[in-house]
Amino acid sequence: MKNKSGQTKNGNKDGQANKKSKIDQSNMNKGRSQEKMKAKSKKRPNTQMKNLSKQNRKAGMKMAKKRPAFSIDTVGNRGKKKKTDVWETVRYEATNTFVSHREIRRERELVEDLFGDVDLPDADAKVQGDEPKSIAQPKVDKKKKAPGSIPNDPYDLQLDDKKTAEKKPVWVDEDDDNIRVKDVMANMSKMRGKRGAREVSDERYENMLKEKFELAMGSTPEWAQLDRKIENDSDDEGDFNRRTGNYISSEGPSRLPKSVLEYKMLSDLNRATYAEGAIIKGVEFNPVFQVALVAGFSKTNGSASLFQVDGLHNHKIQTMKFPRFPIKCAKFFKDGRRFVVGSDLYGHFFVYDMEGGKEIMIPWNKSEDRKCMKQFVISPDGELLFFFGSKSLIHIFDTKTLSHIDTLQASEEVTSATFNSSGTRMYTHGNGGDVLTWDINNRVCVHKFYDDGCIDGMSIALSPNNQYLACGSSSGIVNIYDTADLTKDTPLPVKVLDKLVTSVTSLTFNPSSELLAMGSHFKENAFKLVHFPSMTYFTNFPREGTNLARVQVTRFSPNGGYIAAGNNGGTVRLFRLKHYGSY
Repeated sequence: MKNKSGQTKNGNKDGQANKKSKIDQSNMNKGRSQEKMKAKSKKRPNTQMKNLSKQNRKAGMKMAKKRPAFSIDTVGNRGKKKKTDVWETVRYEATNTFVSHREIRRERELVEDLFGDVDLPDADAKVQGDEPKSIAQPKVDKKKKAPGSIPNDPYDLQLDDKKTAEKKPVWVDEDDDNIRVKDVMANMSKMRGKRGAREVSDERYENMLKEKFELAMGSTPEWAQLDRKIENDSDDEGDFNRRTGNYISSEGPSRLPKSVLEYKMLSDLNRATYAEGAIIKGVEFNPVFQVALVAGFSKTNGSASLFQVDGLHNHKIQTMKFPRFPIKCAKFFKDGRRFVVGSDLYGHFFVYDMEGGKEIMIPWNKSEDRKCMKQFVISPDGELLFFFGSKSLIHIFDTKTLSHIDTLQASEEVTSATFNSSGTRMYTHGNGGDVLTWDINNRVCVHKFYDDGCIDGMSIALSPNNQYLACGSSSGIVNIYDTADLTKDTPLPVKVLDKLVTSVTSLTFNPSSELLAMGSHFKENAFKLVHFPSMTYFTNFPREGTNLARVQVTRFSPNGGYIAAGNNGGTVRLFRLKHYGSY
């Protein structure tokens, strides 16, 4: 059937279906096109935004070129009317605001010093705008310090006792509290398993080091004491006096107290070896290094060792053997790098070079005086070496060339000698009891006097301050003379010391002339220390029960901090004297 338009019903249905399919297809095409546009938009950047960012960057670069150093960035204010910058032109007084005119001017000067002349705003320009109002400052009393302010004295020398007590030494480290002795010993590869109780000791390592320091050097030095008081000297001369201490002080160092001596007995000086011989005949402290020389003999062999002096371990540095050469005397040269040893069996002696590690034999061709090398002294300037030979002869050697240069003839056989501090005078003592004074420059005897009550002279010593001369005799008497009386024909002693009952074989003054050590190798523990200028004995030295055996030789360290005594038991007793601060 056909309708009015001439189409059949089936045809109408087909036409509607076709229209609907076309609409759906067109909707699908639109959706695809929209998806493609979105994808393209994601891939393609926004050219407008990109162009705008490029313009901004270019503008910023131009402004950076034109903009002076330290100016304010005004890129964001483009298009607006530029206002006058008040901070560039204001004459600004000091205020409590964050930035002051004075700081701006100071900053400009610093910039010019670093970068040269730059285009900076003039800090002294006239005011074109309203000046910022300054904030009124509160009145501050300059005498009163605000809390937390820096003190006038940066070293806190004038702080009160309360603040001083709170201070700690700069070398104190809290981390060291956890370190134990056993931890340190475990890291030491040498001598492992041979350190005794220290291998398992829980003692703090810091305490052990402190104890070791006090054992060797005494108590805390004065400069490290926190409670010490320092006087405030305003002038430069006073500051110089304070820094140099006792070297130029009119009062000088404190005097050694008499009657009681503060000391401590340390480990034996040769505890690391005990191999220098049964009888120690030479003990010397090096004048340059903290090293000691110990020499002796057993039967016909001699030995000499060098030790590092610390009072605790006294580690051995080196040992030298001298076969069939029993050492009867040993001394360091003044340079501290060589030492000389002598014997009574041969007419030669040895000089040992410690740096080269070799010994040099110095022959002596006088066959009639083969035993002249058993006792000798070295002049204070270190240039001459004096050997006491037989037949009252004194042989002089030059220490540089190690050659014989002269021989002196005494009135009797010389047993000992000593020098004044300059080395221009030598005093000798010997058999018969005479004391001879020699002029070393002219090498002649200028004076002789008899030691009062002496049968045979055994030892002699002159104090370093050239004030007292001590003469020891075979009867055990030590006469003390004032050097001002030595020009008399028969000078009388100012003091007679009679504590020893056997021959006085060793006499030694300490470097400060406040101590005299005297001993005898003919009796056990025959050893005394005498205080000067009171010339009284120390009642507590040696302590009861101390075994010194028969003292053969005694020496003080260069600054008097140590005293060593060698005996006939092959040991060298070492003592630390608290009054003297160093080696």
